[in-house]
Amino acid sequence: MRDREENSTAVPALDDALRRRWRLILGAEAEGALGGHRGLSEEDRQRDVALAYLYEREFVQRDARNPSEDRAGGVGRPDPAAVQWLSRVRRLFPRSAAELLQRDALDRYRLNGLLADPAVLAQATPSIELVQVLMALRASLPPEVHREALRLIRRVVAELEARLAPRISSAFAPRRRRHGRGGRPRLADLDVARTLRYNLRHQQPAPTTQTGEAPAPVPGHGLVLERLFFRPREQRRLPWHVWLLVDQSGSMSESVIHSAVMAGILARLSAVRTHLLLFADEVSDASAQLQAPEALLLGAQLGGGTNIGAALACARNRLEVPRRSVVVLISDLYEGHDSARVVHEAAHLVASGATVLALAALDRRANPDYDHALAGQLVACGVHVGAMTPDRLVDWLAGIMQGR
Repeated sequence: MRDREENSTAVPALDDALRRRWRLILGAEAEGALGGHRGLSEEDRQRDVALAYLYEREFVQRDARNPSEDRAGGVGRPDPAAVQWLSRVRRLFPRSAAELLQRDALDRYRLNGLLADPAVLAQATPSIELVQVLMALRASLPPEVHREALRLIRRVVAELEARLAPRISSAFAPRRRRHGRGGRPRLADLDVARTLRYNLRHQQPAPTTQTGEAPAPVPGHGLVLERLFFRPREQRRLPWHVWLLVDQSGSMSESVIHSAVMAGILARLSAVRTHLLLFADEVSDASAQLQAPEALLLGAQLGGGTNIGAALACARNRLEVPRRSVVVLISDLYEGHDSARVVHEAAHLVASGATVLALAALDRRANPDYDHALAGQLVACGVHVGAMTPDRLVDWLAGIMQGR
């Protein structure tokens, strides 16, 4: 009876395919525990070596006296083993698995030596995570790597633009009013110059008498207006000004990427004047670089303090038409200088007529992480506070500008 109970709770036998997968996951130490394992093929052995090269660092760091020390190759000193490892990973694993291993190598184990060789960077998979690493290490990148880094960032920017540009163009397209007031054009919208140019050909000459003198004016003679031209109402209105104030602290790097791409797209719209301010302890105006987001990102100075008050003051002092201005502050709101100044400057912006939005995140997930106390004070003085993905921000901006 006892034997039957023990057999009923035994672990079911593993087939060879499942044993193989567990062997690759658990490493060589699990060889004995996986009884009946037939061994790895030559290609699987290469996969096993590649996985061990990366994930055995977990044990090295855990056992080291100083856990912060790792075996990362420094930028500027190419690590031949790391370079060969990346090439091997791309050959041995499916693309999704290779991207995961690359991300772990850079983010978790700091194998920065992968970025010290232009040839290796040329074959790396473009991703937002890789752009974040390049931005963080930009000051240490060797000159020969810099050009390849720009090319890679340009590819990531192009992918983001391809996704966001149609959305932005659609959201900011002029709305056709099916039921306008009275359904008639207004005299204030008459395009006089174009109307006159078009209708001059229809001018009727005034009749003359035998003496050549012009008679008294006769109704119906003169310029005949066969067609009237009216300006679209959108062209008569002043453009909107969008100010993107972006926190450059390390935790906001993905928001910096999306902000730069969005600002570049908005800058192409005739109805919008776009300004981009990057800030840490100091404020930097990056508006002149919106046509080359990749250079802007590789030049961004991540890290340092957080001076939100200075960024808000810079925008407030430069507003031209406050009531047609939207100030978007993208920050976790952890002010490193004077929180009272942040509230003071935000209140002045709102009082001037500008619309102010504080975003805790601008990335693919919009996971909110921000100073709730300061956010509450900003809400009290009229600031909108939230966390949005880029798509949602586009809709929000379009709604403000179109009076929705």
